[in-house]
Amino acid sequence: MFSRFGKDRTQGSGGHADRDRPSRGWAEVLAYLKANDSLRVLDFGTTSPANINFLTSLGHSVYMANVVQDASKPEWKRQTDAGEVYDVDAFVKSSLDFSGRDFDVILLWDTANYLPAPLVPAVFERLLAVLRPQGRLLALFHGRTEGPETAFSRYQLTDTDQLHVTSAGDYKVLQVYQPRQLEKLLEKFASTRFFLGKDNVREVIAVR
Repeated sequence: MFSRFGKDRTQGSGGHADRDRPSRGWAEVLAYLKANDSLRVLDFGTTSPANINFLTSLGHSVYMANVVQDASKPEWKRQTDAGEVYDVDAFVKSSLDFSGRDFDVILLWDTANYLPAPLVPAVFERLLAVLRPQGRLLALFHGRTEGPETAFSRYQLTDTDQLHVTSAGDYKVLQVYQPRQLEKLLEKFASTRFFLGKDNVREVIAVR
């Protein structure tokens, strides 16, 4: 699912309690959003009117994508002599088709943890391709597969370094990524900065 909100000025259910979470990564991205005009922002997750309103109030265009929902569909799997495999190219073409648009900021959040592992490298390659030079990608990675903080959530933006975390569905963490795996996923970006939160969530800002 991919949808657009706001004026494009650059173109001719889970059960955990809501909580607030400090985020050094979001604080840096927020500063970048405030220091620049008319950016295109791609926000992953369930549709959030609050995020749409917040980002458009800063003068930016907002686009939404919910690839975790898309990736759970059975149509991407097929049986071969070697067993069940994912049609990665078909998934990327369908779920990460942005109609020729590119972006200045991508808020990926913890999406990668909820995707089948075969899809994840291709997702990062695609996001690198649609991120503009000097653009920012913010991604979060859980350090464990279970626990209250691993429940599938929507990260609601605020004007501080706090993110309001709300329940968004029943998807489970499918894979935890170690530092070397993260470095491999992000190796084609010009630079990366990592931050480790108290909730065992690793944040990264990757610059194109």
